[in-house]
Amino acid sequence: MNFRFLPQLAMRWCQTVLRFVTAVSLLLAAPAFADAAGVAGGTPMRFLLVHGEMGECRADNTCPDWISAEGQIMADTPRKLQKFLKRLGNRQLPIVVSSPGGDVKAAMEMARTIRKQKLSIAVGRTRSRVCPYAEPICPPAVAKDGSIKGQAFSWGAICFSACPLFFAGGVQRVSSPFALLGVHQITTTYSEVRVQYRTEYEMVNGKRKVLSKKEIGRKFVGKYDTTKLDKAQRARLVGFLDKMGVDEGLVAAMLGTEPSGIHLISQVEALNLKLTTELSDADALVSAGSCKDKQSISDCEAPPPINAASAMAGK
Repeated sequence: MNFRFLPQLAMRWCQTVLRFVTAVSLLLAAPAFADAAGVAGGTPMRFLLVHGEMGECRADNTCPDWISAEGQIMADTPRKLQKFLKRLGNRQLPIVVSSPGGDVKAAMEMARTIRKQKLSIAVGRTRSRVCPYAEPICPPAVAKDGSIKGQAFSWGAICFSACPLFFAGGVQRVSSPFALLGVHQITTTYSEVRVQYRTEYEMVNGKRKVLSKKEIGRKFVGKYDTTKLDKAQRARLVGFLDKMGVDEGLVAAMLGTEPSGIHLISQVEALNLKLTTELSDADALVSAGSCKDKQSISDCEAPPPINAASAMAGK
């Protein structure tokens, strides 16, 4: 009888196969890009359509509308803003904002949204005459359709922490000496989660071959904060400001101030950083109406000049 030696078959016979099941725990750190003001609890930002009261009406007897945006910027605020703007249709209404700050990523997303729709923005607040002085917008002032009648004002309004990033999205950005702009360091919060996996594998000739891997448990371990920005985070921030037309010097102002403090941006500094396009009050912006590109609010607000010939003809 003749025998033939088959190398491939012999190799299969010589394989040693061992099957194992193991449980492995991994520690994952997930970052949340938010500033210190966004960590503390606060009233979420609310968007309201405001119809100007008689004091806001123009010389041609038309009264302006605007968007009131007051409160903390949360992770879901961009979605609420997009939904609100969709309900308004194609109306390019100015935004009057007052906010202590909040989620940085959300603020940047909101800025992109209003820049896309070419909306202007002012640091200010809105007051309804039916509300007490300490509560400029109160429940009785809100109509069934969610709108209110009110007046815009700048006194006491703030735009701190992440808010200036949202503010940067306006095509026209105005603030008065009676309102405050301020920034500080961004705080990134890392949440640590321990994840346990069940892995089934076999050893084939001393090499491990994974057959299946399944998560069997997840446990929150803790979290920690840091104010250090890595190269990628800094590059994203600088790139964002560049697209908004704001000088990257704003980043230096942010990084130079501890989260527990605030760097108040003066009117001159805001203009030099191109954070504001001009100095004006919130009520001037809402009263101006539609301004042409690069036209100052004061020019928009001023009545058109009277032609001398027309004036003579009218006599």
